[in-house]
Amino acid sequence: MKIVIVGAGALGGLFGASLSQGGQEIVFVEPNQAVVRAINEKGIGVASHELLGAQGLQYFPARAVSSGQEIQQCDLLFMAVKTYNTQEATRQIAHLVGPDSPLITLQNGLGYIELMGKICDPANIISGFTSMGGTALGPGEVMNDGTGPTYLGDQQNSNGDRLAQICAILNKSGLPAKEVTDIVSRRWNRVLVHAAINPVSALLHCRNSQLLDSLHPLSLMKRLIDEGRDIAEARGIDLGEVDHYEMLFATCRDKANHLSPMLQDILNGRKTEIDALNGILCRYARQTGVPALSHLTIYELIKSLEKEADIPNIQ
Repeated sequence: MKIVIVGAGALGGLFGASLSQGGQEIVFVEPNQAVVRAINEKGIGVASHELLGAQGLQYFPARAVSSGQEIQQCDLLFMAVKTYNTQEATRQIAHLVGPDSPLITLQNGLGYIELMGKICDPANIISGFTSMGGTALGPGEVMNDGTGPTYLGDQQNSNGDRLAQICAILNKSGLPAKEVTDIVSRRWNRVLVHAAINPVSALLHCRNSQLLDSLHPLSLMKRLIDEGRDIAEARGIDLGEVDHYEMLFATCRDKANHLSPMLQDILNGRKTEIDALNGILCRYARQTGVPALSHLTIYELIKSLEKEADIPNIQ
């Protein structure tokens, strides 16, 4: 099966390596020419914390192109770019998306699926997210920070057999995947937790596990979750019977050594995905009249850091 992965960063690289190991043909769409050259020369390289010192990186066959227009056909697509690049990335591969070649989004946050649905037929877009964590090491090289399940859901309920087949491919490749019917609820629950962990870790410059070491970040993260639940309720989102505090603790423990994507972006002077997390929650709060002062404050602080990232020697 020919699988196109849009974005060869940490998450896209991890999925590409696993699928390549599972026998699939992998093609990355990546605008960074250094990454394209590295993948075409050596494949996609993956390391784990346990093996990095002893064995270095393990490389898996893959190729890369700088534009989706260079690809004429595929069987499956994964969107793994930053949310703020969604519109341009979707336009590049829209000609490939169809009933027999659906587009799966693995991105974090809210709002971008609706944006993709304005470019591609929503019936051919599959909502998904994963608990896998990774860190970009260099062009075409990623660190595996921990495995976790991937959940896929068809918001259009258009083709159950298709979802089952995709999950089978992922499972065969060592990517635990499960088809779910409550993908909207699960995505919101995930966003509420990540909108607490990611920006606070970015502000404090600490690993996920360190967020549990002090009362003050814990109190702030709980307040962010409480506001998020109020926003979800006002939007009519059924979050189910979920203990969000325990979900927060488990995420920090399971990815103890992980640097959150937002912290990685701040440290590398890149734009963050704050708009698809706390930013969109602030927008929903305004629309529904729900107070969200903690989310607004966090949003403004991260946007300030993004601006300062352009100043030389800020670190």
